[in-house]
Amino acid sequence: MTDWARVEEINSKRLSLFQQLHVYGDIVPLKFRLNVDAIEEQLKPFADRWVQYNKSKAANARMGLSVTSLDGGMSGVPDLDSIYEWSQQTGKKVSEADFNQPTDAYRACREIHPLFESFMPNVGRCRFVRFGAGGHFPPHRDGSVSFQVPDYFRILVPLTNTGEDAFHFVHDGRLVSYEVGRPYLFNALKTHSVVSFQDAALTLALSVSLKQETVAQAIKLFKIY
Repeated sequence: MTDWARVEEINSKRLSLFQQLHVYGDIVPLKFRLNVDAIEEQLKPFADRWVQYNKSKAANARMGLSVTSLDGGMSGVPDLDSIYEWSQQTGKKVSEADFNQPTDAYRACREIHPLFESFMPNVGRCRFVRFGAGGHFPPHRDGSVSFQVPDYFRILVPLTNTGEDAFHFVHDGRLVSYEVGRPYLFNALKTHSVVSFQDAALTLALSVSLKQETVAQAIKLFKIY
């Protein structure tokens, strides 16, 4: 039987933390600016390690490279699958926070280390995603396997071939304006989607465990104009 009092307690705490973050805005740039060329160079040794992102939707032109995973491996299972679908199929419940073991791709890609180290050891499921023309994530909201409010928040970094004429990030029905190489904290509880209009568009997506300490750290990292 579901302990609804416990569910309410957890959801209320998580929602309070989300509100602390997003009272500043639904999309907030961070003060980092990643070198896109350096990232591409540091990922070259992994050219044959990219995995189809969410194999159940193989027609979608998306490939992933795990930056963190459950065991530090790069098989993509289940870190490049739908966690919800994987949980339904296997009966195993995992949290985004469980995907916290750095992979070889993380160790090799030194350019991303300052961003990640700002949140260590509370970084969860993170991955590079490379899109072909037409590759996309359809409109969706991030969720949780067990609760109504997720236990993580999201950061997106647009990288190679993601200029606004080539790659669209839509949030809450609005096209987002962004800087290439700039990390953006965004409210993933609201509907969001991306679509690439050309090949080899590269992004980096981070999940960070939702805790009071990571909320405080994220706010310290907000870009001040």
